[in-house]
Amino acid sequence: MFFAWILSIVGIVALGFLYQGTSVMFSGIAEATETTVSVQSAVEVVKMHVVVGQEIKDGDTLVELSRGDLVLRMNEVKRELDALEGRGSINTATIDQKVAEVQADLATKKNMILFEIEKLKSEYQKNLEMASKLKSLSSSVVAKADSNDAMKMRIRNLEQELKMVEANASAQIGILRGSKGLQRTSSASEAEALRRELELLQKEQDDLVITSKGSWVVASVNVRDGEKISSFSPMITLTRKSPSLVRGYIHEKMYKRVGVGTTVTIISQADGKKLEGEIIGLSSRIVEFPIRLRKIPESVIYGREVIIRIPEDNALLLGEMVSISEVPVIKKILQHDESRNNP
Repeated sequence: MFFAWILSIVGIVALGFLYQGTSVMFSGIAEATETTVSVQSAVEVVKMHVVVGQEIKDGDTLVELSRGDLVLRMNEVKRELDALEGRGSINTATIDQKVAEVQADLATKKNMILFEIEKLKSEYQKNLEMASKLKSLSSSVVAKADSNDAMKMRIRNLEQELKMVEANASAQIGILRGSKGLQRTSSASEAEALRRELELLQKEQDDLVITSKGSWVVASVNVRDGEKISSFSPMITLTRKSPSLVRGYIHEKMYKRVGVGTTVTIISQADGKKLEGEIIGLSSRIVEFPIRLRKIPESVIYGREVIIRIPEDNALLLGEMVSISEVPVIKKILQHDESRNNP
């Protein structure tokens, strides 16, 4: 009998421990994550495509904007690019013309030198023939031999001059064609830099047509068509269609009973339906309860703010009041066992 009594006491204590989570109960308000639409530059609103309360889907156009400075710079870059390509064509044509002039000058000089060489060679050949007929006249032969030596020297000099003329012309043409290639490379590099800048500017221009990333509901529209707004000014506020979180407030005497990662039960105060959530954040200081969550509005209550994530597929309304309770320990144990048995 004594042992039975002891076992009963132990059982009661154990059950009390297992169910102690039910004593943690506090209230909160169902909310949804929000996002604001803004841009980092001063812009003008061209056309607003949404109104408050409108449901939007992924990819829907929200607003069209314009930037005067962006359009101006794009036009400047296009003009610079056109001018650069035009200068490149003119410079190439000028260099080609100079190469043609050098080639023409070379041809003229070459023809003159070759004509002179042929003339001297012909005269040299005649002198040789005359010298062979006048072998008996020794003095005349000596004179002709001296004359032939002078002609041979002049022919060699002309041949050397021809080589120099050809070498100089080749060097000039090489320099001109090299400058043409350098000009082409420099122009191509400058043009490529301008094209890259134009691509970036075009991307910025495209980004001025703002589209939705996901499904939302328009909570507020803060600008109108034709309005000029400064950088980072919120133009549109978007919220989810159904609550995705609960902002709860736990009394300052109880806030240590919960922590980040704690599983809680959310209970609708309208119809009593339940769903589970997870605490993902706790305020770093004690705050005043909202008047709506006070049993006596005139009585100021303090506690800690608790942020609870809930499944977005739920029947709660935005702004609906809910009750929050910690999931009992026994339920956690049973859920853990069930998850182990059904991996």
